[in-house]
This record gives sequence, structure tokens and C-alpha cells, in this order.
Amino acid sequence: MPMNLRRRDLKGKGREPGVDDDIARISEIWRDCRARWGAGGDFLFGAFGAADAMFAPVVTRLDTHGVELDEPCAAYSRAVLSLPAFVEWREAALREPWIVPEDEID
Repeated sequence: MPMNLRRRDLKGKGREPGVDDDIARISEIWRDCRARWGAGGDFLFGAFGAADAMFAPVVTRLDTHGVELDEPCAAYSRAVLSLPAFVEWREAALREPWIVPEDEID
């Protein structure tokens, strides 16, 4: 599923073969990390860290494409999307004037 911070209305689009399996595996990883090491905060290992930074683009894709998540994964996603540094990054990205048409999805 392509990443597009400008869109949040792509529910069901970009779901090529294997995507649902990838989403299930990502969700399993998130649930496991949160259950085993996440008690100290809202992120995979409690406090925000490198793993959360790596998964931030995945979180945006799931958000953009309206993927329904179970509550532990949805809570983690909300934590990433509301992190002040992420909000600042997203707002800066949205101010960029260019669009690459061949990378857009309808």
C-alpha cells in the first residue's frame, strides 16, 4: 500500500495479494512487543524508540488506507500519530508543494 499523507480516504485500495498477510504479521509483532516490553509507555518498548520510528511510515499507510486494527494495535497507531515530533513531521510534509502523479493512487 502506497504512503500518502495527503489522503485518508483510500480504504480498501492498494490491497494487493499478500498485503493482508503483511498486516496480520505487523499486528502480531506490535501486540507481542507491547505485551512483553511495552508496559512503561504507549510505544512498542514503552518509551518511543527506533522501532517506533521505523514503523511510523507503516502506521501512516494503515491510517491512509483505513485498515481496521484491533484495540492494542489501534492504540499504538494513535500513539505514533499523536507524537508531537510525528505531528510536526507530518505538517511539514503536507506543506511541500509538489505531487508525483505516477505515485498517486485513486
